[in-house]
Amino acid sequence: MEILQWCILLALVLLLPFFLGMIPVKYMNSLQRTPAMTYVCGWFVSFFVFELTAVPFILLEKRFTSFVIAYSAVIFALFAYGVWTSKSVWADFAKNIKGAFRQQPLLVKAGWLLAYALIGVQLYIAVFYEYYDGDDAYYIATSVLTDTFDTMYLRDAYTGYSYSLDARHALSPTPIYQAWLSRLSGIHPAVIAHSVLSAVWLVFMYGIYGQIGNRLLPITKSAGRAKSNFRPVFLILTAVWFAFGNISLYTSETFAMTRTWQGKGMMAGMILPALFLCLLSLARDRVSPGVWMLYECVLVSAVFATSVSFMLVPTIVGAAAALIGWKKKSVRAAAGIFACCVPCLLLAVCYLVVK
Repeated sequence: MEILQWCILLALVLLLPFFLGMIPVKYMNSLQRTPAMTYVCGWFVSFFVFELTAVPFILLEKRFTSFVIAYSAVIFALFAYGVWTSKSVWADFAKNIKGAFRQQPLLVKAGWLLAYALIGVQLYIAVFYEYYDGDDAYYIATSVLTDTFDTMYLRDAYTGYSYSLDARHALSPTPIYQAWLSRLSGIHPAVIAHSVLSAVWLVFMYGIYGQIGNRLLPITKSAGRAKSNFRPVFLILTAVWFAFGNISLYTSETFAMTRTWQGKGMMAGMILPALFLCLLSLARDRVSPGVWMLYECVLVSAVFATSVSFMLVPTIVGAAAALIGWKKKSVRAAAGIFACCVPCLLLAVCYLVVK
């Protein structure tokens, strides 16, 4: 029974996001169709759907079981669609993987191995030397209360007593997502957070930084072969930076390594880098529809992570839209980039009304 529970959980955090990512990746160019990009996109698609599905159930104070049925039906339907649409993506996967492996010099291959080794060490530490952060008294307790009492944000995380809707956290259902994983797999939310998501979301985070490196450091070629590739150096430096970034309790590196499963850790470690990645792509002359899909999912995922995004995300996007519009000499481009913030602004209005 326990083996079956772990198989279900691993399928939910590995296979499900991967095939969900096929949906936006299908509409990206062939160079962006990589397993890492697909996995990154899949997580943001799942957060996007979770946020839009969970908020009405939470505000209407519906039972958690009703939400589990609704969200599971939607996400598994999208999963089936992702499996069906993946037929057009596998060929590009094989082409990109074979091309990257054959064209890389030995030194570059060694650099990739070193980068993966550094990340592997961090994953080992995250699982076997987990850090019990004080905020778990809220995050983990909320997940447990949600699954146990079949309510969402209607009980005090510190006492378990019933109380009115927690408007401060109602629109950022990260603990509810972990309760959903617990309900489907049967594994305790604390185990999911500390022993599974602590490692899986680190892989997710480094996948985002890997894609940023792909945008910032183009490969130069000579006679059809890679002449220089500094992407593994970028990932090595990023891994070292995160390994020694614990200079205080409040750096993004500390959040990523000690509280990845919390909304604030997600915002610092995954959402903001992914937003930077999307804006880098949107600044180009040609933008594929898949990038726009990822961009919208990232914006809504910011609200899923933390209510701070109501103010932070529109500010960042507004400044970036102005700069990109100036670069492209197009008011329409700037307006389109900022218009994607409309769902976040609507959620902010909901927050003000509920509060």
